[in-house]
Amino acid sequence: MGKGRWSSFINQKLQQSKLSTLMVTCFIAFNLLLVSVVVWLAYQSFSTVTFAEISKARLALLNESTRRGFDFITGVTGTAYALASNRELSSLLETADTGRLAQIHQRREVSRILDHTMVVSEGITSIELYTDAFNEVTVTMADRIFPVDTIAHDSWFATLEKADAAWVPLRENESGQSLVGYAQRIFDSRGGTVAYVLIRLSRADIVRRFADVPMVLDGKVLLVDTAGNVVMQMGRVDPAREKERVDIRNEASTVQETGEAVNSSSSIIDSAWIQEHVQHGADGYEVVSGQPGGAQLVLYSRPAMLQWRLVQTIPVYTLLSPLRQAGWQILGIAVLGLLCSAVLAYLFVRQIIRPLRQLIKRMRQLEKGDFDTRVQLSFTEEYAHLAYGFNHMASQLTTLMEQVKGESRAKREAQTGLLEAQIKPHFLYNTLDMIHWRALDYEAKDISRMIVQLSKLLRIGLSGGRLFIRVRDELEHARCYVNIQAERLPFSIQYQEQIDPRIRGCYIPKIILQPFIENAVMHGHPEEGTLRIQVHMHEVEGPHQDIVIRITDNGRGLPEGWKLEETCGIGVRNVHQRIQLYCGKRYGVQLSDRESGGVEVTITLPRIETDEQLNLWLDGEK
Repeated sequence: MGKGRWSSFINQKLQQSKLSTLMVTCFIAFNLLLVSVVVWLAYQSFSTVTFAEISKARLALLNESTRRGFDFITGVTGTAYALASNRELSSLLETADTGRLAQIHQRREVSRILDHTMVVSEGITSIELYTDAFNEVTVTMADRIFPVDTIAHDSWFATLEKADAAWVPLRENESGQSLVGYAQRIFDSRGGTVAYVLIRLSRADIVRRFADVPMVLDGKVLLVDTAGNVVMQMGRVDPAREKERVDIRNEASTVQETGEAVNSSSSIIDSAWIQEHVQHGADGYEVVSGQPGGAQLVLYSRPAMLQWRLVQTIPVYTLLSPLRQAGWQILGIAVLGLLCSAVLAYLFVRQIIRPLRQLIKRMRQLEKGDFDTRVQLSFTEEYAHLAYGFNHMASQLTTLMEQVKGESRAKREAQTGLLEAQIKPHFLYNTLDMIHWRALDYEAKDISRMIVQLSKLLRIGLSGGRLFIRVRDELEHARCYVNIQAERLPFSIQYQEQIDPRIRGCYIPKIILQPFIENAVMHGHPEEGTLRIQVHMHEVEGPHQDIVIRITDNGRGLPEGWKLEETCGIGVRNVHQRIQLYCGKRYGVQLSDRESGGVEVTITLPRIETDEQLNLWLDGEK
């Protein structure tokens, strides 16, 4: 509806405009578009080269920042490895055969080792130990030793169970700082896990590692681990979205939560994009379109130690702002030149449209009913064609109007005949029903039965104008015909049916059994004195799931040299043609003589169970 209204609005405005105005407008618009395209292509070529050089410089700066910023990882991993390989610490964690006093002493010694390591290590927020070795000991003073259940429900704990050590995102501490941690398992002398050491790093400590490079934190910078998971987000945010940034920063507890924060703050890149690019060890940059801030330049550095890297996004609009201003200035100069040429174009167009004004005047006379009006031929070829076409149209209008009147009259007569034809079957049913009850009044039951059978025969045959009916209705139609013929023929008829119950509800073309039964009755003349007719229906298993109908009798058989294509009978050929018309050339009728005498008719039909399938066949989509 919106598109239609917009099209109608444009057509209305065009009809209300003058041709001279439209031509001048099109001239200006075309030239403006041409100049704009030339300026835009030049701007794009120049900006592409400039943008590539800026991107390479930014990428080199990001690689250097990555190399210098991740030097602290060696100290963190070394501290964790030193604690894991400390034999004194491992022996203190083995408390299976010690008493409570000894366990209290061991816990204090472990806490002392952690405090000492914390003091001598630089850039570490805290060191925590998670073990179940001291669960039986009552805590008398605050320390950094906690039960394993404290971290067992964190999402990163399952990852640590599959590896000896891993970098993991952590929940915020009490100070509100976002943390990232390095966790490592500690093994006992038997090779079993006895504890987990967790070294916490604050977000501020990591950001300070990159503060010495002035341009590295422009835009947004993501800290990406080995698997492509976003560990932390750094950088400046637009003032209009500062509140959203604060809300998102409070959701960095897990890798999944960090990924959601990145997606919420910027839909430019997501976790799938990052994982695709971090699979390669090289650095690079790419322009990615995004809804929040338009196109963004995304740079990803070479992996640093432990295969961590930085991913930075910078708005392209900011990088190309000076070039864009120069482009608009050039385009403005071109537009001024086009406006000056508009006056000359308007004077030229006025001379062209004069013959069209004459044609419009004659058309208005034609609208008022003056079919004798004519247009004088113009001196130009195009206007001469228009004048000739108008004059020819005016001369043909009277003839066409008479033709339309005749077709309208014929259509009304056809509709009236159709309505009368619909009344006739209804009158016939009522008449047969009246004869049936009158026969019962005179106790003529045999006549009543024939009337009932004839009424059923006609109702099923007409079927409300439907082309296909159910198998059960077609069988009922055949039985009605056999019952009527059995009342009037001098010989008896034995009619049998063998029907697969699964196909009784399927659709088949109507009145396809009665013509072959009629041929057996009229031309069979069995020597035994009794005509035997059998109808067998079954489903053929296969890719098409066809229905096969076989009709056999014990009559005299087919005439010598009989062929279906050359038969002069209407019924058999009509059935065959209807089946192929509705169902396709693969289906149809075949007749042959039986070895024991008589005729065998084989009808192949598609299996149609539902109304939807029937509509597809009737529409020719099958």
